[in-house]
Amino acid sequence: IIFNISETQILLGDLNQDTSIDILDVIITVNIILEVISPNGYENIASDLNTDDIINIQDVILLINLILDR
Repeated sequence: IIFNISETQILLGDLNQDTSIDILDVIITVNIILEVISPNGYENIASDLNTDDIINIQDVILLINLILDR
């Protein structure tokens, strides 16, 4: 039996996977909250910055703080 395992690195806050946390990631998070888009598996994990299994305004605030702290 052979199992192929692939591990994806997840950078919390980097929803568009461009290795940079910026306003585009905030926009994607807000669109997920407003249900404009449905998150894929990666976006679901990367957008939950406080790891409470809920994507909400608290995650947006944490994301903005990450951007401003740079």
